[in-house]
Amino acid sequence: MGLLLTDEEQAVAGGRDGAAIAMRMVAESARLLGAPRLIPIASAHIDGALYHGDSGTLFAERLVEGGAKAAVRATLNVGALDLMGCSKVRLEGHERAMARRMMDAYRKLGCEPSWTCAPYQAGHRPAFGTDVAWGESNAVVFCNSVLGARTNRYGDFLDIACAITGRAPDYGLHRPENRLAEVVFDVSALPRAFLRSEIAWPVLGSLFGREVGTAIGVVAGVEEHPGEDALKAFGAAAASSGAVGLFHIAGVTPEAPDVATALGGLKPQAVVSVTPEMVATARAGLSTAKGVERIDAVAIGSPHLSLAEFDALERLIAGRRLKVPFYACTGRHALADLESDGRRKALEAAGVTIVADTCVVVTPILPELAGAVLMTNSGKFAHYAPGNTGYGVLYGALVDCVESAVAGRPVYSDLAARELGRAATPTPNPSPTLAPLGGGEAAAPLSPSSLRGGVRGEGASFQDNIADETDAPAEILVPGAPGSGEALVLTAPISFWGGVNPKTGRIADVRHPQHGESIAGKVLFLPGTIGSSSASAVLLELVHNSHAPAALVLHEPDAILLLGLIVAREMGWPTPVALRLDRTQFERFRGKNVAVDGGGHITPVSSLP
Repeated sequence: MGLLLTDEEQAVAGGRDGAAIAMRMVAESARLLGAPRLIPIASAHIDGALYHGDSGTLFAERLVEGGAKAAVRATLNVGALDLMGCSKVRLEGHERAMARRMMDAYRKLGCEPSWTCAPYQAGHRPAFGTDVAWGESNAVVFCNSVLGARTNRYGDFLDIACAITGRAPDYGLHRPENRLAEVVFDVSALPRAFLRSEIAWPVLGSLFGREVGTAIGVVAGVEEHPGEDALKAFGAAAASSGAVGLFHIAGVTPEAPDVATALGGLKPQAVVSVTPEMVATARAGLSTAKGVERIDAVAIGSPHLSLAEFDALERLIAGRRLKVPFYACTGRHALADLESDGRRKALEAAGVTIVADTCVVVTPILPELAGAVLMTNSGKFAHYAPGNTGYGVLYGALVDCVESAVAGRPVYSDLAARELGRAATPTPNPSPTLAPLGGGEAAAPLSPSSLRGGVRGEGASFQDNIADETDAPAEILVPGAPGSGEALVLTAPISFWGGVNPKTGRIADVRHPQHGESIAGKVLFLPGTIGSSSASAVLLELVHNSHAPAALVLHEPDAILLLGLIVAREMGWPTPVALRLDRTQFERFRGKNVAVDGGGHITPVSSLP
C-alpha cells in the first residue's frame, strides 16, 4: 500500500511556500521508506543548523523566505559558532558569515536557541510513548532508549521539515512492534568494578554499535542503574560506530524491565556474549594514535557535559594547573549555572576552555598542528575527531584525561580498566560468542544482512556467490540525472559526516578501509551507512559544490543520506540518481567503469565520456 496523504496534507504539499517544501520533503521521505501515512508529532530536535558549507544555509533561508514556521516545539542542536564567547572558533570571512546566517535562519523559523546536542539535559524531555522527530544521533538514541519517546533517526533537513509540518512518516521506531529487541548483548561475564566505572560505557557502546548495527539490542547482565551520563555515553558511542536508534538495558531502561519483555517473548536472533577480550580490543580501537609520548589537547563533552560531569572534572583537577589545552564542551543551560556560582572562572583559571553552543569536533577550534594528538573520554569524539579535526586520538577515562593534562603527557590510571585488562588477552578480531539464552537452542549467528543491512524484518541472507548479470534495472530510490564513472564499491559501511570531506569528496575516516579515496564523480556502491544525522547535509554540500558521486547504489533505502538529494531537488540543483540494488551484486562492478541511466540500468562500459 502506498502513502496516503490527507486532503489537508495534499493541499499544503501543492503550494509554493516554505510549508509546501517541508510537506513535500516529509511525504517524499515517507514514500521512500514505505510509510503508509503521516502521523502528528509533539516536538522536534533540529540537527541541521550546523554549517557544513553554503548549501545548508541557502536551504534554511529558502524556508524563511517562504514564511515557514515550526508548528511544534523545536530545540536546536549545536551550531558552528560559540555565540556565548567562551571559545574562539577559527571560521573567518565568508564561512563565518554563512555559519551565522544559518543559525539566524533557524531562529527565524521559530526554533529555540538551545544549541546543545543534549536537549534532554536542557529540559526537552518528551513523555514516554510520545511521537517526536529528533535529529542528532546521540539525542535520538537517548530519546528512544532512556525516555521511551518514539523517534526515528531523522537526518538534517527532515527534522526541520517535520517541525514545520508537525508530522512525521509512520514507520520504524514510531511503531511499538519495531521497538522489540532482536539481539541480546550479554555483559554478565565482565568484572562488576568495570561496569561501575565511567570508562566502561563509551567502550561498550562502541562495541554494541559495531556488533548490533541497525538491529535493536537488549543489554543483559547490568545489575544496577549506571546513571544517565553513562547511558548518554553508551548511546552516543553506539550511534557513532553503528546505526543504533534504540537500545534496551534489562532492568534499567523503561521498555525493558527484563530481557524477555524487551524481546516481546520471542527468541533472540543472536546472543552476543561479551568477553573481556572483546572489550579490551574495542577500547584499543578507540585510539588511533599509537605509541605517542605527548598530547596536544584534551577534549571532553560529546555529548555535552552535564553539571554532574563538571562536578567530577572539578574534583579531579583539585586546584591544579593544566599544562595542555583542555576543552570542555557544554550547552548554554549548563554554562549559566557555572557562571552563577563562579565555577566557570575557577575552571578557566585552572586552564579549562569551556566551549558552548558548539564543540571542537564540529567546527575549527583546535589549533592546526601537523601530527597532533587529542585525548578524550568520549566514544563519539574518538570516532569522529580524526576525520573532522585531523588529530590522532587517545582514548581514556576522565581521570586519565585530567592527569594527562596536568602531566603534559599520556597518563593512564583507571583501576577498573586495569582489572579488565588483567582478565583479558586481546585478540586481533574477536568474534562474538553465540549462546542460547537461558538454555535451549542457540541463537542464529550474526550476519551482515540480518543485523546490519537496513530495513528491519526483511530477512534476506547474505550470499557469497555473486548474482549473474541481468538487464533488469535497479529500483530507483531518488530520481536524478544519468551518470557514469568508475565503480567505487565500499567494503564497509560509512558515515558521511566525519567520514567524507564535504569540500573534496575524499573519504576522511582513518578507520575506513578505503580511507583517502574520492567518491566525487564515482558510481558509489554503499553496503550500508552508519553514524551521524548530518550525512544528508554532507551529501547536499557535495551536490552543491560538484563533488557528489555520479550515482549512488545502496543495498537499502537510507532515511538520512538520501535527504541530501531530496533537498537538492527542491533547491533546483542537478542531482545524481540513487538506486537500490542487493549488495550481493555489487562485486560484479568492482574495478569497472559503469554508466547509470535514468531508468535504473547499471551497465559496464569500456570507456568513460
